[in-house]
Amino acid sequence: MANSTGKAPPDERRKGLAFLDELRQFHHSRGSPFKKIPAVGGKELDLHGLYTRVTTLGGFAKVSEKNQWGEIVEEFNFPRSCSNAAFALKQYYLRYLEKYEKVHHFGEDDDEVPPGNPKPQLPIGAIPSSYNYQQHSVSGCPWIYAVSFVDYHQYHPLFFFFFALSIFIVS
Repeated sequence: MANSTGKAPPDERRKGLAFLDELRQFHHSRGSPFKKIPAVGGKELDLHGLYTRVTTLGGFAKVSEKNQWGEIVEEFNFPRSCSNAAFALKQYYLRYLEKYEKVHHFGEDDDEVPPGNPKPQLPIGAIPSSYNYQQHSVSGCPWIYAVSFVDYHQYHPLFFFFFALSIFIVS
């Protein structure tokens, strides 16, 4: 990361740039390239420093399990006004570094599509071309089961009529 002057030593900077090149190549080969390095609190995020720190603590799963993202934020010296920095770090790690960690740190198989056949991805906010209408159909008469567990004496007699009517209208 950075020293007290806020700048990384030349050796660390070289390692960071080499890491970024390798990370970009990894993402490009998986069909998920990125151009810009994310920023948190107006500062460009040190992805190498984040990766090194998280893997030192045991990886994404352990850091998330122990909820150590707040500790990691303190090491990056983000402005105090950046109240969601821990959440942002976790999300950026998921987006940029988690798969890389699984493949390069833990040696897991890359379960993604091989190079040359990138997985088709919908842009964020895209609407799927089909809709599953069957997810709304319920077999049988669910209102019968709902009504059978109710204490009938506490409701007005018309309540059940309107309840049943609403079920049939929606169905």
